Amino acid sequence: MRASCVVRGAWAFALLFGACTPTTTRPAFAPMPEALYVVINAPPERVTRFADSLLRADTIRVRFVNLRDAFLETDAFAGTHRLRVWADPDVPGKSRVTIEAVYRPSEDPSRTGRDLERAAPLGSAGRLRAERLLATLKDKLGVTTY
Repeated sequence: MRASCVVRGAWAFALLFGACTPTTTRPAFAPMPEALYVVINAPPERVTRFADSLLRADTIRVRFVNLRDAFLETDAFAGTHRLRVWADPDVPGKSRVTIEAVYRPSEDPSRTGRDLERAAPLGSAGRLRAERLLATLKDKLGVTTY
């Protein structure tokens, strides 16, 4: 009797462990504190898909998008500006959306790209695009204020 419980427990653990993948395509760093935050009335995958289509329609090339991880990153535009979008689950059907606008004031091959990035200042091309994207997401998908 005990041996069968141990075997069942081992199978349950293997099944559970096999169903979870600890990998993600999101970056290892968190958004900068100056990033824009909002709760949107749509699930993370839908927010990411919609942000991708809005940016492409706005002629900003999207470098990377993963709907399952609800993450998006653009290529550099307007010089050295870049946007990143994180969409995290909130309550069912809603997402906590973070839009980060950054730029690189200089290039240094001895440092990582993230070390060189700074928050895009108010009025800059990156910040204006982030604000426009946020306003469109709020307008088209709806916003929740707690």
